[in-house]
Amino acid sequence: MLTFGRGKMTAEILEQEWKPKASLTLITIAVMLATFVEVLNTSIANVALKYIAGSFSISNDESLWIVTIFLIACSVLLPATDWCCSVFGRKRFFLFCIALFGVSAAVCGIAPNFEVMIAGRIFQGLGGGCLIPLSQAILLESYPKHEQAKAMAIFSSGITIAPIIGPIVGGWLTTNLSWNYVFFISLPFCIAAFIMVAMFIEDPPYIKNAVASKFDCIGMLFLIVWIACFQVMVDNGQKNGWFDSPYIMKLGIVSLIAFILLVWWELRCKNPLLDLKIFKNWNFTFGTIILTILFGVAYGTIAILPQFLQNLMGYDSYLSGLAAGPMGFGSVMAVMFTAATLKTFGLRTQTVIGLITFSVGCLMFSGLNLNIAFGNVTIPNIIVGFGLTTVIIPCTTLLYGMVSKQEMTNASSVQNLIKNVGCAVGTSSVGFLVSSYSQIYQSYLVDRMTMLSIPFNNAVSSMSAKFVQMGVDISTATGMAQGKIYGQLIQQSTLCAFMNAYRTYAVLVLVLIPLVFLLKRFNPKEEN
Repeated sequence: MLTFGRGKMTAEILEQEWKPKASLTLITIAVMLATFVEVLNTSIANVALKYIAGSFSISNDESLWIVTIFLIACSVLLPATDWCCSVFGRKRFFLFCIALFGVSAAVCGIAPNFEVMIAGRIFQGLGGGCLIPLSQAILLESYPKHEQAKAMAIFSSGITIAPIIGPIVGGWLTTNLSWNYVFFISLPFCIAAFIMVAMFIEDPPYIKNAVASKFDCIGMLFLIVWIACFQVMVDNGQKNGWFDSPYIMKLGIVSLIAFILLVWWELRCKNPLLDLKIFKNWNFTFGTIILTILFGVAYGTIAILPQFLQNLMGYDSYLSGLAAGPMGFGSVMAVMFTAATLKTFGLRTQTVIGLITFSVGCLMFSGLNLNIAFGNVTIPNIIVGFGLTTVIIPCTTLLYGMVSKQEMTNASSVQNLIKNVGCAVGTSSVGFLVSSYSQIYQSYLVDRMTMLSIPFNNAVSSMSAKFVQMGVDISTATGMAQGKIYGQLIQQSTLCAFMNAYRTYAVLVLVLIPLVFLLKRFNPKEEN
């Protein structure tokens, strides 16, 4: 327990008495601007990679480092958020992160070569990685316990809608202006966030009076090795054949060893970088598991839809990004739903409703075919967005509801670090699932494309006859017919693979339902 000078007032008493001077509306706008622009940048650059690759004369594989290095940098500094706040003050550190993020975005926009771009993305990630836990901690500390569900509703809307509109905005900017504006668009948000944070955010007494402990250098070293190796492994695993590749195998082994050493060290360190004792909190542990898997699946669904529309339906990057837009509308509906039904259903029941709804949306996606119109993906997208936000709001409230304000920054840092890992796995799972299921279906269909198959022979005869009528000799026509049928086989097996991937996501979400009932109930008003 921390004790402060004046009157030996304990942290718990300060925690109960402190209230921010600025209005909650202004505080919310200030922190949400910072959160929105950070999450937006996790997806907005993806659609511009091939244009950036052409501008810098690099390969498509090399251009992926623009995304990978940003995600690594975001995760590296995130666990040190609590320590940085105790050393520099949370408000000053928050302002520094916003400024670093904005300046780095400008550097990326004017980068003359690939090396400068990578350097800019590293610093942009270092600045952006801490914005979410800082924003989340400030919101939860500023709102009274009985209004934290409302705070999380607003916060969830930002982190849900931003990655959805990122590809839409990025595709439009790249198509109509240039890829440079994908980075320049962050500047107005950063400037507005910096001004509002400087004016309306303040540090509570338990932050001002906190004494900084010795920095955990060994823990940071283990963390950097773990995150870097893990992120590179999941980003490059699919194209290298996963663990059939010695390169991926080495990355996996080093990542696993670094993770084990990190946990071992943090549990024994006197001043740990990550205070893992927070997992003694039952709600925090199971809430983190639920949200990590959910965000992994959500990022998978966000990544898989554009691939389906581009690879099988022939959509361009802008249209495929636009197709994901209705998910944001579903999120807005979920915010209103959770606010209206909190007293009727309670937090746990709302979470279950959200998981079931999300799963239903995934199952609806699994029924799509190659004859769908653009509007056919609208309803499943709305349902998925509705389900996602309906889970995030009550589950986050349950997760942090029994965490003291003093532990809030550390808890938010740990939870967001683990969530980032889940998002990385979820995004990479798209390629793995589609490739694996596609191979299974190809093998199944090829086994039935033999000369003993009457339907196959009839199809070849019918198609080759059409080629013969066009003046092609019978031998060439037969080969062309077989090639065309094989192309259809590849297309159908890929379609089935996408549909099965959605079914897999639906099952994964349903499996989370029993974990919801392990979350302890609590009455926010009584806790307050």
